[in-house]
Amino acid sequence: MDSANFYSNLNAFADFADVTDQDKFWTLPDDWSVVVADITNSTDAVGKGAMKAVNIIGVSVITSIRNAVAPLDIPYIFGGDGATLCIPNKFITETRRALLVTHELARQQFQLELRVGIVGIEQIRAAGKDILIGKHTLSEHYDQAAFAGGGIEFAEDGIKNGGLSCLDSGADVSTQDANYEGLECRWNKVPSKHGETIAVIIKANGENDAESTKIYQEVLKKLDSLYGQDEKCRPVHSSGLRMTYNKELLSHEARVRTAGLTQENIRRYYGQIRWKNLLGWFLMFFRIKAAGIQWGDYKKDLVTNTDFKKFDGTLRQVISGNSQQRQDLETFLSSLHKQGKCNFGIHVSDAALVTCMIDNRAGEHYHFVDGADGGYTIAAEAMKQQMAE
Repeated sequence: MDSANFYSNLNAFADFADVTDQDKFWTLPDDWSVVVADITNSTDAVGKGAMKAVNIIGVSVITSIRNAVAPLDIPYIFGGDGATLCIPNKFITETRRALLVTHELARQQFQLELRVGIVGIEQIRAAGKDILIGKHTLSEHYDQAAFAGGGIEFAEDGIKNGGLSCLDSGADVSTQDANYEGLECRWNKVPSKHGETIAVIIKANGENDAESTKIYQEVLKKLDSLYGQDEKCRPVHSSGLRMTYNKELLSHEARVRTAGLTQENIRRYYGQIRWKNLLGWFLMFFRIKAAGIQWGDYKKDLVTNTDFKKFDGTLRQVISGNSQQRQDLETFLSSLHKQGKCNFGIHVSDAALVTCMIDNRAGEHYHFVDGADGGYTIAAEAMKQQMAE
């Protein structure tokens, strides 16, 4: 297998529950590395109402690195307040620049501190961990990466806690030195169909991989029994998708895409977004086919191309349900926690936030979801508190 095309050549599995089956995973090649990006002050930022800024910086990391290695397909996962990716080592120079530029972008445009680092797989294996990659089919247009082996957690913890070195944040870079083409943030909050949208993070505490696998299988079975199949609990649904014309909401995308440009260019970009939103509404509402795109299907594709379930050694989901379902889930997870089987965090909201990455609008557009008003960031903080008890 050609190393650079390692991920694109993987067979995908259709059932999300197969994230617990390591026979569906492959070992990361020897000449690849892990990229970690994490916002240090995300909890404070969320508390000040900067949730969309936190999310868009996480997606900016993914977008800039994907553009830097294009057209190569690479595995990545959005974490709410950051992102983790794997890249072939031959793209480290391009990736390093994209990371440093995004670090400066976060600081200059949003007053956020973004830690960034690159960790070689050999360093991870020297610590007794590994990275296994799986590929889960979300839709006909979108295969999502899954991770196992403990290596992702090792790299993330090392970058966050100082055990591994971050990239030099003092590098002389310009905000124009990275490509954020495709990054969009043009939708209002998506209200829950059932009253609540929860972000839940669950980390199994098995004494070995086999025991942790059993715990995750038990948790996934319970989630299915409580919330039902995907169509019942998706946090993003067509009827709730409304584009925004609010300048403050649109400013998150604009601040990324126009960083370093003149005020005239920035004003022009705002005008273009509003005009494109109005045109998009017209095309979708009247189900018009134009430029090879069936606009009547765009919202449907958006819904199925959204990453509301993911696994990177830790189970993360954003799901829609009612208060009774959530209380039953909390009771179940609390019981597992008391038995020492898992730690978890849940954040409750009434809506979801969506940040988009567009390759093309004919189907290859991908959407990253988080709970509104805190989401994964607050859920992760709750889980950390459990672990510290």
